[in-house]
Amino acid sequence: MTILSREIMKIPIEDIHGIEELVCRIMNFDLLNASSKLRDAYEKTKDVAYHNFTMNAVCESHEIDEIENDIIRLKNRELLKSKLLADIFHHSTALSFLVITLYGYDEVDAKENDMLMSMFLDSWGTAFMECGQSWVLKKIAKRLKKQNLYTTHAFSPGQGEIPMEMQIPIFKILKPADIGVSLNEHYMMHPKKSISGIVGIQTEKDENSIRPCDICERRETCANAYA
Repeated sequence: MTILSREIMKIPIEDIHGIEELVCRIMNFDLLNASSKLRDAYEKTKDVAYHNFTMNAVCESHEIDEIENDIIRLKNRELLKSKLLADIFHHSTALSFLVITLYGYDEVDAKENDMLMSMFLDSWGTAFMECGQSWVLKKIAKRLKKQNLYTTHAFSPGQGEIPMEMQIPIFKILKPADIGVSLNEHYMMHPKKSISGIVGIQTEKDENSIRPCDICERRETCANAYA
């Protein structure tokens, strides 16, 4: 039984909010008071991003059979081995898995030789992904609320003590090759701007649940920390 059946979503960029603001935070950039050179780079790369970037996601949920020590056993017989995730999801009855990817970034980045423009393009790519993930998570939460269920925050391989090897069960469950995402021997995804994650599904809302920033060593310097 799945609470949320497998779904491939086309993320509507026109409905995504906060991208421009996040780019400015990432670049530590004040658009109103910036030099003409920086404003020009911002506007040119913004135009490139909105004309070339598109996003897709795939997600699916599975019920938890049991959680014991550092092992989460799903009812589909998949095992997730992580003490941190076992602690985070100890109140969850199911997990939702997701992979989100950005198309177009790798191609435009490969053609760009100017360092400033590349930095802005990288920031646009990151902002698209962060805001796109927020859109997907809100959509998942809204659907689950109709079933009187609630979600935790999303957690990704490589955050805190969550091992990169966690990519293997995520990819086995989701088969994100269907949206063009592959995994190399170092557990890195292609396209470059891709995010994988796991969300807990609970019967009660937890206002004080652990957040990804709580376990991230870069939270003191990250432009999007606790945003």
